[in-house]
Amino acid sequence: MKNNILTIILIIAITIIIATIGSFILKIDHGTVVKNPFELNIDSIGNIDKAKFCKLDTSNFKTQLQNSTAIAIDKNENIYVSGDNEIAIFTNNGQKKTAIKTEGTATALAIDKNNILYAAIANQIVAYLAEGSIRNRWSVDSPKAIITSLAVGNSIFVADANEAIVFEYDLKGTFIRTIGSKNKDDIDCFVLPSKYFDIAIGSDSSLWVANPGKHLLVNFKKDGTIKSSWGKSSANLKDFCGCCNPSHFAIGSDGSFITSEKGLVRVKRYNSSGTFECAIAGPQHFDAGATGLDIAFGSNNNIFILEPKAGVIHIFKEISK
Repeated sequence: MKNNILTIILIIAITIIIATIGSFILKIDHGTVVKNPFELNIDSIGNIDKAKFCKLDTSNFKTQLQNSTAIAIDKNENIYVSGDNEIAIFTNNGQKKTAIKTEGTATALAIDKNNILYAAIANQIVAYLAEGSIRNRWSVDSPKAIITSLAVGNSIFVADANEAIVFEYDLKGTFIRTIGSKNKDDIDCFVLPSKYFDIAIGSDSSLWVANPGKHLLVNFKKDGTIKSSWGKSSANLKDFCGCCNPSHFAIGSDGSFITSEKGLVRVKRYNSSGTFECAIAGPQHFDAGATGLDIAFGSNNNIFILEPKAGVIHIFKEISK
């Protein structure tokens, strides 16, 4: 019995000694930050070298809209912004001129060369004359359409993020065709991990469509077949970062592209061939969590960017040489 007690005491003593030695060997200094070698740090990606920015004058103004959604610019550089069941109209220095009351908030806007304003409200396209009266309206052939963008030239194109296709109509609302494949291997199979789906008319009157899940901008011929495309996925400034970018884009009269990205918020300029030229804005230009930056070109290729959540219009103008 005595031997058993001595054995137990010896085992306990050895255990205490081993635990004490181990605590010194494995001791963690809680005053020191232990880095995870597998941690992904993207903070530096958002830091854009000052030398990479375009030379632009910048200004901004608040729209006072609680729920701003889309922007368009007419030939006189009046600014149209949708939100709060209206389309507010501002001068290019931010003075509110008037507003067109709408039956619901327009999710997309476009203005043709005759200053006819087209607005997407639910699954309808409504055409307004300059004074705000309705000229025409029609329903898109998709009852559950989520219309995220309109582009108008010789016809009007409607981007439906629900079906991931583009509808084409004539300016009276007569259906012409759909653009977009369901074959995942095709460039025009539009991949939309989130509901961002933008379109624009190029300087040659052809249609361009953002394919954000494939990090591409795709150009179409008049018959709806693919003409060309450009874009690449990477964190590099010249490329498109994240799951699904660009979220928005616009095309100037000189054929240049302005793109915006969500997630890592960046606005950039590319030439007509898709070659990166310079950065317009980075995360520091917008509120934290900014997303869905809609873009429009004005006269002299001035750039107007809607920051929806903040209800702010940012204006970027070329610096006179």
